[in-house]
Amino acid sequence: MKPRKPSQHVALSEVASLHRQATRMKRAGESAQSLEMLDEALEACPAYVPALLLAGRRLQTSTSEGPAEKRAGLHKARRYLQQAVLASDRSAASLVELGYFLHVTEGASDAAERYLLAGVEKALTVLEDGWSGLIDVLYAQGRLEEAVALGKRAQHLFPDSVRIATSLTPVMAALPTPKPKRAPAPRRRR
Repeated sequence: MKPRKPSQHVALSEVASLHRQATRMKRAGESAQSLEMLDEALEACPAYVPALLLAGRRLQTSTSEGPAEKRAGLHKARRYLQQAVLASDRSAASLVELGYFLHVTEGASDAAERYLLAGVEKALTVLEDGWSGLIDVLYAQGRLEEAVALGKRAQHLFPDSVRIATSLTPVMAALPTPKPKRAPAPRRRR
């Protein structure tokens, strides 16, 4: 077996820079140049999920010269989006992007539904975790009213969440107890 030549090391910051530049190219005439930059980024780092997702999107909307080129572009877009799902450990964004692709370009509504539902479930889990953490941070900063307001919002969306309830417990205990309102004293008549 012939030894493999090690690939040249490219800093992740360079790959991210290529991705950012490609992201800024939104005009129709810049599509080909944007895809070239994304291909360069992905050649250096094939698992760079943001570039995989953007390349998948750009390939779907690129203007190809003929049907064969369009099919090849869509095939490449699907491959990039599938790589994004794998490389991101099935992140919400990659699942949703692949779901949209399957629905819009292939008309595969059953598969699209599975990916979109999985993406939504992942996103909701991240949202619940994020809100719980934010409630904890607001409590630690002494911003009790904001923590309560966020907790109420979170409980509206996640009424059975033990995590949200656990984060809210110390906040509610730290709130000053409201003083009961006194009934106004009756006025004396003269």
